Amino acid sequence: MEGDNRRLMAAGARLVWRRRGLLWWVFAVNFLLGVMGTFPMARELNRALRHSLEGEQLFKGFDLGMFYELVRLPEVELLRFTTSSYGFAALFALFMLFVSGGILETYRQGRRRISTGDFFAASGAFFWRFVRLMLFSLVPFALLGNAYLGLETASDYLGDKAVADQVGFVVWLAGVIVLVLTTLFVRLWFDIAKVDAVARDERRMLRSAWKGIDITRQQVRALLWMYLRISLVAWITLLIAFLIWMKLPPTAVPVTFVLLELVVLVQLGARLWQMASLTIWYQRRAEGVSVGSTDFAVAPQVAIEPEPQLPLYPDLELPPADA
Repeated sequence: MEGDNRRLMAAGARLVWRRRGLLWWVFAVNFLLGVMGTFPMARELNRALRHSLEGEQLFKGFDLGMFYELVRLPEVELLRFTTSSYGFAALFALFMLFVSGGILETYRQGRRRISTGDFFAASGAFFWRFVRLMLFSLVPFALLGNAYLGLETASDYLGDKAVADQVGFVVWLAGVIVLVLTTLFVRLWFDIAKVDAVARDERRMLRSAWKGIDITRQQVRALLWMYLRISLVAWITLLIAFLIWMKLPPTAVPVTFVLLELVVLVQLGARLWQMASLTIWYQRRAEGVSVGSTDFAVAPQVAIEPEPQLPLYPDLELPPADA
């Protein structure tokens, strides 16, 4: 099982690299929308900090307290630009939802290239289906969000009531681990539903959602472990980049910019890696499965009737026995 997962992840990584044009394209769209979302805030910061004491202190080193005080100043009003940033982030999420059909179809074809027209045709064909699937997914994700808020309240309460100081933190940490695994399970569930919908050209998304949770439930150990390891690559990369950023001087703006863009590239690559690996797994293990079951389809055994025995020499007439 472990060796199969490693080979599956390696095959998914090779597929992402073989179709790396998708990654560069998604990264370029993310970069463009990021610039458009942060440009108004950057311009306002430049205007407010150009000739100020706060700007000089932030130039020497990032001070969270000073930055918080700066945000609260009425002449700066940075918070009014957050709506624009959230809007462009939502636009990128909508873009990813649109191209998901084309990406999955590209990965499903493997070595066979599809044209740009076929890519956008697949994206358009599955867009509204994936919108419905996304609306279905809001229910479990909303429950997970409420569970996290409840965990925060419970950990604070136990931390205040318990004798040991670490009780609240231990409860919070254990709860976060469970919620992270559950979140990966839900993402895996709906990713399988998407792969299934593309593979079978399914129009009833509720049917694909039920099939997705059925496959996820029965293959949870292998698939969740695969998703978790790919996510760990992204998380560890993010942690290393954060530690490097903490050591960089504030004047190293180009290095910081390149570092952050590399982080974004790795996060996007990890997401496509998950999609590619899951597509390969589905093609190897689950295609041709009847709806509502993850048992592999087996061709029925057909009884073969024996052919009649023909004489070896049909033209040769044997003499009668009494001759």
